[in-house]
Amino acid sequence: MMPMPMPMLPSMLSMLSMMPMPPLVRARARQLVRAALAGVGLAACSGAAPPAPASAPALARADAPVPRTHADEPQAIDPIAALAPDRDDEQVAWLVPGRAQLELGGAAIEAPGGDRSLEVGIIERQGSLVRAAVRLDHARFSVWADRAGLLAQLAIDHRLGGGAPRAIGDDVHAVLRAGASVHRLERKDGRTHVRYHGAVEIEGWVPDGLLADSGPRRPRVGRIPTGRPTRYIPTGRPTLHVLPGAVIRAEPRWASAALATLAETTFFVDTVREIAPPWFLVAYTDDDVEVVGYLSKTDPPGRLHRERGPDVAPPTVVPNAVVPSGTCLHARRGGEAIGYVVGDRDVELDDLGGSWWSLSVDTPWGPIAFAARGSTRDALAACAPAGSVPPPAGAAPPAGAAPSP
Repeated sequence: MMPMPMPMLPSMLSMLSMMPMPPLVRARARQLVRAALAGVGLAACSGAAPPAPASAPALARADAPVPRTHADEPQAIDPIAALAPDRDDEQVAWLVPGRAQLELGGAAIEAPGGDRSLEVGIIERQGSLVRAAVRLDHARFSVWADRAGLLAQLAIDHRLGGGAPRAIGDDVHAVLRAGASVHRLERKDGRTHVRYHGAVEIEGWVPDGLLADSGPRRPRVGRIPTGRPTRYIPTGRPTLHVLPGAVIRAEPRWASAALATLAETTFFVDTVREIAPPWFLVAYTDDDVEVVGYLSKTDPPGRLHRERGPDVAPPTVVPNAVVPSGTCLHARRGGEAIGYVVGDRDVELDDLGGSWWSLSVDTPWGPIAFAARGSTRDALAACAPAGSVPPPAGAAPPAGAAPSP
Protein backbone atom coordinates (compact mmCIF):
# COMPACT_ATOMS: atom_id res chain seq x y z
CA MET A 1 0.00 0.00 0.00
CA MET A 2 1.37 3.39 -1.04
CA PRO A 3 1.73 6.14 1.63
CA MET A 4 -0.90 8.88 1.54
CA PRO A 5 0.27 12.39 0.44
CA MET A 6 0.32 14.97 3.28
CA PRO A 7 -2.17 17.56 1.67
CA MET A 8 -4.96 14.96 1.71
CA LEU A 9 -4.88 14.43 5.50
CA PRO A 10 -6.63 17.78 6.56
CA SER A 11 -9.44 17.26 4.01
CA MET A 12 -10.14 13.86 5.47
CA LEU A 13 -11.13 15.45 8.80
CA SER A 14 -13.91 17.44 7.01
CA MET A 15 -15.09 14.38 5.15
CA LEU A 16 -15.34 12.38 8.37
CA SER A 17 -17.74 15.02 9.79
CA MET A 18 -20.15 14.58 6.85
CA MET A 19 -20.06 10.81 6.56
CA PRO A 20 -22.85 8.87 8.36
CA MET A 21 -21.25 6.54 10.92
CA PRO A 22 -21.64 5.71 14.58
CA PRO A 23 -20.17 8.36 16.93
CA LEU A 24 -17.58 6.00 18.38
CA VAL A 25 -16.27 5.02 14.95
CA ARG A 26 -16.12 8.69 13.88
CA ALA A 27 -14.14 9.60 16.99
CA ARG A 28 -11.65 6.75 16.45
CA ALA A 29 -11.14 7.77 12.80
CA ARG A 30 -10.48 11.38 13.80
CA GLN A 31 -7.77 10.19 16.30
CA LEU A 32 -5.99 8.22 13.60
CA VAL A 33 -5.94 11.14 11.15
CA ARG A 34 -4.68 13.58 13.81
CA ALA A 35 -1.87 11.12 14.75
CA ALA A 36 -0.84 10.93 11.15
CA LEU A 37 -0.71 14.70 10.85
CA ALA A 38 1.42 14.96 14.00
CA GLY A 39 3.95 12.42 12.69
CA VAL A 40 4.33 14.17 9.35
CA GLY A 41 4.84 17.53 11.02
CA LEU A 42 7.49 16.20 13.35
CA ALA A 43 9.50 14.77 10.47
CA ALA A 44 9.26 18.02 8.55
CA CYS A 45 10.40 20.12 11.50
CA SER A 46 13.34 18.03 12.45
CA GLY A 47 15.09 18.62 9.09
CA ALA A 48 17.51 15.82 9.91
CA ALA A 49 18.69 13.81 6.97
CA PRO A 50 18.43 10.06 7.32
CA PRO A 51 21.75 8.49 8.36
CA ALA A 52 23.94 7.54 5.45
CA PRO A 53 24.57 3.84 5.07
CA ALA A 54 27.93 2.71 6.38
CA SER A 55 30.42 2.57 3.57
CA ALA A 56 32.30 -0.66 2.90
CA PRO A 57 35.97 -0.66 3.89
CA ALA A 58 38.26 0.38 1.07
CA LEU A 59 39.88 -2.53 -0.75
CA ALA A 60 43.64 -2.53 -1.12
CA ARG A 61 44.86 -2.13 -4.68
CA ALA A 62 46.38 -5.24 -6.19
CA ASP A 63 49.59 -3.37 -6.93
CA ALA A 64 49.79 -1.62 -3.55
CA PRO A 65 52.99 -2.41 -1.63
CA VAL A 66 52.57 -4.94 1.18
CA PRO A 67 53.86 -3.66 4.53
CA ARG A 68 57.01 -5.56 5.47
CA THR A 69 57.72 -6.86 8.93
CA HIS A 70 60.93 -8.00 10.57
CA ALA A 71 59.98 -11.61 9.86
CA ASP A 72 59.91 -10.84 6.12
CA GLU A 73 63.52 -9.73 6.04
CA PRO A 74 65.90 -12.33 4.57
CA GLN A 75 68.00 -14.01 7.21
CA ALA A 76 71.69 -13.23 6.97
CA ILE A 77 73.78 -16.25 6.01
CA ASP A 78 77.21 -16.75 7.53
CA PRO A 79 78.98 -18.87 4.89
CA ILE A 80 81.87 -19.64 7.25
CA ALA A 81 79.67 -20.95 10.06
CA ALA A 82 77.68 -22.98 7.50
CA LEU A 83 80.82 -24.96 6.60
CA ALA A 84 81.03 -26.63 10.01
CA PRO A 85 80.90 -30.41 9.49
CA ASP A 86 78.17 -32.71 10.79
CA ARG A 87 75.61 -30.03 11.60
CA ASP A 88 72.53 -31.70 13.11
CA ASP A 89 70.04 -29.49 11.24
CA GLU A 90 71.76 -29.61 7.87
CA GLN A 91 70.09 -30.78 4.70
CA VAL A 92 72.55 -32.99 2.81
CA ALA A 93 72.59 -33.24 -0.97
CA TRP A 94 74.64 -34.90 -3.71
CA LEU A 95 76.00 -32.60 -6.41
CA VAL A 96 77.49 -33.51 -9.77
CA PRO A 97 80.22 -30.87 -10.20
CA GLY A 98 79.14 -28.67 -13.08
CA ARG A 99 79.62 -25.04 -13.96
CA ALA A 100 79.93 -23.05 -10.73
CA GLN A 101 80.78 -19.65 -9.23
CA LEU A 102 82.39 -18.64 -5.98
CA GLU A 103 80.04 -15.66 -5.77
CA LEU A 104 76.92 -14.61 -7.67
CA GLY A 105 77.93 -12.85 -10.85
CA GLY A 106 81.54 -13.94 -10.43
CA ALA A 107 83.81 -15.69 -12.88
CA ALA A 108 82.55 -19.10 -13.99
CA ILE A 109 84.36 -22.28 -12.97
CA GLU A 110 83.90 -24.73 -15.81
CA ALA A 111 82.60 -28.25 -15.32
CA PRO A 112 85.26 -30.96 -15.25
CA GLY A 113 82.97 -33.53 -16.93
CA GLY A 114 81.58 -36.84 -15.74
CA ASP A 115 78.58 -37.49 -13.54
CA ARG A 116 80.16 -38.67 -10.30
CA SER A 117 78.59 -36.83 -7.39
CA LEU A 118 79.96 -35.51 -4.12
CA GLU A 119 78.21 -34.86 -0.84
CA VAL A 120 77.47 -31.21 -0.11
CA GLY A 121 75.39 -29.22 2.32
CA ILE A 122 72.73 -26.79 1.08
CA ILE A 123 73.38 -23.33 2.56
CA GLU A 124 70.84 -21.25 0.64
CA ARG A 125 68.87 -21.08 -2.62
CA GLN A 126 68.36 -18.26 -5.10
CA GLY A 127 66.27 -18.91 -8.19
CA SER A 128 67.68 -21.87 -10.10
CA LEU A 129 70.97 -21.71 -8.15
CA VAL A 130 71.96 -23.30 -4.86
CA ARG A 131 74.83 -22.40 -2.58
CA ALA A 132 76.56 -25.63 -1.63
CA ALA A 133 79.00 -26.26 1.21
CA VAL A 134 81.90 -28.36 -0.10
CA ARG A 135 83.92 -30.15 2.57
CA LEU A 136 87.17 -31.73 1.41
CA ASP A 137 89.89 -33.22 3.54
CA HIS A 138 92.14 -30.22 2.91
CA ALA A 139 89.68 -27.33 2.48
CA ARG A 140 86.09 -26.28 3.06
CA PHE A 141 84.36 -23.67 0.92
CA SER A 142 81.05 -22.78 -0.73
CA VAL A 143 80.12 -22.53 -4.40
CA TRP A 144 77.04 -21.43 -6.32
CA ALA A 145 75.88 -24.19 -8.67
CA ASP A 146 72.88 -24.97 -10.86
CA ARG A 147 70.11 -26.83 -9.05
CA ALA A 148 69.92 -29.22 -12.01
CA GLY A 149 73.28 -30.64 -10.90
CA LEU A 150 71.77 -32.00 -7.69
CA LEU A 151 70.72 -35.62 -7.49
CA ALA A 152 67.13 -36.14 -6.39
CA GLN A 153 66.37 -37.82 -3.07
CA LEU A 154 63.36 -40.01 -2.30
CA ALA A 155 61.19 -38.43 0.38
CA ILE A 156 59.46 -41.75 1.19
CA ASP A 157 59.80 -45.38 0.13
CA HIS A 158 58.54 -45.94 -3.41
CA ARG A 159 57.80 -49.21 -5.19
CA LEU A 160 58.93 -49.10 -8.80
CA GLY A 161 57.65 -52.36 -10.22
CA GLY A 162 57.04 -56.04 -9.81
CA GLY A 163 55.76 -59.13 -11.52
CA ALA A 164 53.20 -61.84 -11.16
CA PRO A 165 54.23 -64.16 -8.29
CA ARG A 166 54.67 -67.81 -9.16
CA ALA A 167 53.78 -68.92 -5.65
CA ILE A 168 51.98 -67.56 -2.62
CA GLY A 169 54.32 -65.22 -0.77
CA ASP A 170 56.54 -64.41 -3.76
CA ASP A 171 56.28 -60.61 -3.46
CA VAL A 172 58.31 -59.65 -6.52
CA HIS A 173 59.23 -55.94 -6.43
CA ALA A 174 61.88 -53.23 -6.43
CA VAL A 175 61.67 -50.47 -3.83
CA LEU A 176 63.73 -47.30 -3.52
CA ARG A 177 63.90 -46.33 0.14
CA ALA A 178 63.51 -42.85 1.58
CA GLY A 179 66.81 -40.98 1.29
CA ALA A 180 68.06 -42.87 -1.76
CA SER A 181 69.76 -40.50 -4.26
CA VAL A 182 68.91 -40.84 -7.93
CA HIS A 183 69.86 -39.21 -11.23
CA ARG A 184 67.03 -37.45 -13.05
CA LEU A 185 66.83 -38.65 -16.67
CA GLU A 186 63.52 -37.34 -18.01
CA ARG A 187 60.37 -35.61 -16.79
CA LYS A 188 56.89 -36.17 -18.20
CA ASP A 189 53.29 -35.74 -16.99
CA GLY A 190 54.18 -35.07 -13.38
CA ARG A 191 56.64 -37.96 -13.12
CA THR A 192 60.41 -38.23 -13.42
CA HIS A 193 62.39 -41.08 -14.94
CA VAL A 194 65.23 -41.79 -12.51
CA ARG A 195 68.25 -44.08 -12.27
CA TYR A 196 69.76 -45.29 -9.02
CA HIS A 197 73.45 -46.25 -8.78
CA GLY A 198 74.70 -48.32 -5.87
CA ALA A 199 75.19 -51.99 -5.14
CA VAL A 200 72.46 -52.47 -7.74
CA GLU A 201 71.29 -50.27 -10.58
CA ILE A 202 67.56 -49.53 -10.83
CA GLU A 203 65.54 -47.41 -13.26
CA GLY A 204 61.91 -46.35 -13.10
CA TRP A 205 59.37 -43.54 -12.96
CA VAL A 206 58.71 -41.66 -9.71
CA PRO A 207 56.02 -39.00 -9.03
CA ASP A 208 57.60 -35.54 -8.88
CA GLY A 209 56.12 -34.97 -5.44
CA LEU A 210 58.25 -37.75 -3.95
CA LEU A 211 61.56 -36.20 -5.03
CA ALA A 212 63.53 -33.57 -3.11
CA ASP A 213 66.88 -31.82 -3.63
CA SER A 214 68.17 -32.67 -0.17
CA GLY A 215 67.35 -34.59 2.97
CA PRO A 216 68.49 -35.26 6.54
CA ARG A 217 72.00 -36.57 7.05
CA ARG A 218 72.18 -40.37 7.13
CA PRO A 219 74.75 -42.55 8.92
CA ARG A 220 77.96 -42.80 6.91
CA VAL A 221 78.48 -46.52 6.45
CA GLY A 222 79.14 -48.35 3.26
CA ARG A 223 81.29 -50.16 0.81
CA ILE A 224 79.96 -48.64 -2.42
CA PRO A 225 82.49 -46.63 -4.49
CA THR A 226 80.01 -43.78 -5.00
CA GLY A 227 80.59 -42.84 -1.37
CA ARG A 228 76.87 -42.61 -0.69
CA PRO A 229 75.92 -44.26 2.59
CA THR A 230 74.59 -47.78 1.93
CA ARG A 231 75.11 -51.08 3.68
CA TYR A 232 74.03 -54.60 2.92
CA ILE A 233 71.39 -55.82 5.35
CA PRO A 234 71.66 -59.59 5.95
CA THR A 235 68.42 -61.57 6.10
CA GLY A 236 69.74 -64.90 7.40
CA ARG A 237 68.98 -66.65 4.13
CA PRO A 238 71.63 -68.60 2.21
CA THR A 239 73.59 -66.50 -0.27
CA LEU A 240 74.00 -67.07 -3.98
CA HIS A 241 77.29 -66.00 -5.57
CA VAL A 242 76.80 -64.17 -8.86
CA LEU A 243 78.80 -62.13 -11.35
CA PRO A 244 78.48 -58.34 -11.66
CA GLY A 245 75.89 -57.45 -14.29
CA ALA A 246 73.52 -60.23 -13.24
CA VAL A 247 69.91 -59.16 -13.83
CA ILE A 248 67.07 -59.60 -11.35
CA ARG A 249 63.85 -59.89 -13.36
CA ALA A 250 60.13 -59.59 -12.75
CA GLU A 251 59.46 -63.12 -14.10
CA PRO A 252 61.64 -66.25 -14.56
CA ARG A 253 62.18 -65.77 -18.27
CA TRP A 254 64.82 -63.86 -20.20
CA ALA A 255 62.41 -61.52 -22.00
CA SER A 256 60.76 -60.25 -18.80
CA ALA A 257 61.32 -56.78 -17.38
CA ALA A 258 64.51 -56.09 -15.44
CA LEU A 259 63.98 -54.95 -11.87
CA ALA A 260 67.66 -54.38 -11.02
CA THR A 261 71.16 -55.06 -12.31
CA LEU A 262 73.96 -55.94 -9.92
CA ALA A 263 76.90 -53.51 -9.94
CA GLU A 264 80.61 -54.41 -10.18
CA THR A 265 80.96 -54.48 -6.41
CA THR A 266 78.11 -56.92 -5.74
CA PHE A 267 78.97 -60.62 -5.86
CA PHE A 268 76.16 -62.22 -3.88
CA VAL A 269 72.41 -62.03 -3.21
CA ASP A 270 70.11 -63.85 -0.80
CA THR A 271 68.38 -67.00 -2.06
CA VAL A 272 64.67 -67.10 -1.23
CA ARG A 273 64.10 -70.41 -3.01
CA GLU A 274 65.17 -72.29 -6.11
CA ILE A 275 62.87 -72.40 -9.11
CA ALA A 276 63.33 -74.80 -12.03
CA PRO A 277 67.02 -74.61 -13.02
CA PRO A 278 68.66 -72.24 -13.74
CA TRP A 279 66.27 -69.79 -12.04
CA PHE A 280 66.28 -68.64 -8.42
CA LEU A 281 63.99 -66.33 -6.48
CA VAL A 282 66.50 -63.95 -4.88
CA ALA A 283 66.52 -60.86 -2.70
CA TYR A 284 68.87 -57.97 -2.07
CA THR A 285 68.38 -55.32 0.64
CA ASP A 286 70.43 -52.35 1.82
CA ASP A 287 69.80 -48.86 3.20
CA ASP A 288 68.69 -47.56 -0.20
CA VAL A 289 66.94 -50.43 -2.01
CA GLU A 290 64.99 -53.62 -1.57
CA VAL A 291 64.69 -56.01 -4.51
CA VAL A 292 62.96 -59.40 -4.77
CA GLY A 293 62.89 -61.10 -8.16
CA TYR A 294 64.09 -63.90 -10.38
CA LEU A 295 67.72 -64.43 -11.39
CA SER A 296 69.32 -66.92 -13.74
CA LYS A 297 73.00 -67.76 -13.43
CA THR A 298 73.10 -68.37 -17.20
CA ASP A 299 71.43 -65.07 -18.13
CA PRO A 300 73.87 -62.81 -20.04
CA PRO A 301 74.99 -59.74 -18.05
CA GLY A 302 72.92 -56.60 -18.35
CA ARG A 303 74.13 -53.15 -19.29
CA LEU A 304 75.41 -50.93 -16.49
CA HIS A 305 75.34 -47.12 -16.61
CA ARG A 306 78.32 -46.46 -14.39
CA GLU A 307 78.85 -43.14 -12.71
CA ARG A 308 82.02 -41.87 -14.33
CA GLY A 309 84.59 -39.25 -13.54
CA PRO A 310 85.98 -36.72 -16.02
CA ASP A 311 87.14 -38.15 -19.34
CA VAL A 312 90.37 -36.20 -18.89
CA ALA A 313 91.73 -35.78 -15.40
CA PRO A 314 91.86 -32.09 -14.45
CA PRO A 315 95.28 -30.51 -13.81
CA THR A 316 96.59 -30.21 -10.30
CA VAL A 317 98.23 -27.33 -8.49
CA VAL A 318 102.00 -26.92 -8.44
CA PRO A 319 102.68 -26.23 -4.74
CA ASN A 320 105.14 -23.51 -3.86
CA ALA A 321 104.14 -22.75 -0.27
CA VAL A 322 102.69 -24.25 2.89
CA VAL A 323 99.87 -22.31 4.52
CA PRO A 324 98.67 -22.88 8.10
CA SER A 325 95.45 -24.59 9.07
CA GLY A 326 92.49 -22.22 9.17
CA THR A 327 93.82 -19.83 6.48
CA CYS A 328 90.85 -17.86 5.13
CA LEU A 329 89.70 -18.30 1.52
CA HIS A 330 87.97 -15.35 -0.18
CA ALA A 331 85.89 -15.42 -3.36
CA ARG A 332 88.15 -12.77 -4.90
CA ARG A 333 90.50 -9.97 -3.93
CA GLY A 334 88.49 -7.87 -1.47
CA GLY A 335 85.60 -10.30 -1.68
CA GLU A 336 83.60 -12.30 0.82
CA ALA A 337 85.26 -14.96 2.97
CA ILE A 338 83.77 -18.27 1.77
CA GLY A 339 86.07 -20.95 3.17
CA TYR A 340 89.24 -21.98 4.92
CA VAL A 341 92.10 -24.47 4.73
CA VAL A 342 91.92 -27.62 6.87
CA GLY A 343 95.32 -28.58 8.26
CA ASP A 344 98.67 -27.21 7.16
CA ARG A 345 98.60 -27.64 3.37
CA ASP A 346 100.78 -27.35 0.30
CA VAL A 347 99.22 -24.77 -2.02
CA GLU A 348 100.07 -22.61 -5.00
CA LEU A 349 100.53 -19.06 -3.69
CA ASP A 350 101.09 -15.94 -5.80
CA ASP A 351 101.33 -12.29 -4.76
CA LEU A 352 98.51 -10.07 -6.07
CA GLY A 353 99.82 -6.91 -4.36
CA GLY A 354 98.17 -4.78 -1.71
CA SER A 355 98.40 -7.55 0.92
CA TRP A 356 96.34 -9.94 -1.22
CA TRP A 357 97.40 -13.35 -2.50
CA SER A 358 96.11 -15.90 -4.99
CA LEU A 359 95.83 -19.24 -3.20
CA SER A 360 95.04 -22.30 -5.36
CA VAL A 361 93.99 -25.72 -4.08
CA ASP A 362 92.86 -28.92 -5.80
CA THR A 363 89.09 -29.51 -5.90
CA PRO A 364 86.63 -31.74 -7.79
CA TRP A 365 86.45 -28.89 -10.33
CA GLY A 366 90.22 -28.90 -10.72
CA PRO A 367 92.44 -26.17 -9.22
CA ILE A 368 90.45 -23.21 -7.89
CA ALA A 369 92.23 -19.91 -7.22
CA PHE A 370 90.85 -18.27 -4.09
CA ALA A 371 92.12 -15.02 -2.58
CA ALA A 372 93.89 -14.80 0.78
CA ARG A 373 94.85 -11.74 2.77
CA GLY A 374 98.07 -11.10 4.67
CA SER A 375 100.93 -8.65 4.89
CA THR A 376 103.34 -11.45 3.94
CA ARG A 377 103.02 -15.02 2.67
CA ASP A 378 103.80 -16.20 6.20
CA ALA A 379 101.14 -14.02 7.84
CA LEU A 380 97.91 -14.97 6.08
CA ALA A 381 94.68 -14.23 7.92
CA ALA A 382 92.65 -17.11 9.34
CA CYS A 383 88.87 -17.35 9.72
CA ALA A 384 88.11 -20.97 10.63
CA PRO A 385 85.81 -21.15 13.68
CA ALA A 386 87.54 -22.24 16.86
CA GLY A 387 87.87 -25.99 17.12
CA SER A 388 86.72 -26.67 13.53
CA VAL A 389 90.19 -27.47 12.12
CA PRO A 390 93.45 -28.91 13.48
CA PRO A 391 95.68 -26.27 15.04
CA PRO A 392 98.51 -25.00 12.85
CA ALA A 393 101.92 -26.55 13.36
CA GLY A 394 103.83 -24.59 15.97
CA ALA A 395 100.68 -23.07 17.45
CA ALA A 396 100.55 -22.81 21.22
CA PRO A 397 98.42 -25.59 22.77
CA PRO A 398 95.09 -24.55 24.32
CA ALA A 399 95.19 -23.54 27.95
CA GLY A 400 95.09 -26.56 30.21
CA ALA A 401 96.06 -29.03 27.49
CA ALA A 402 98.46 -31.82 28.48
CA PRO A 403 101.95 -31.45 27.02
CA SER A 404 102.84 -33.72 24.11
CA PRO A 405 105.15 -36.63 25.04
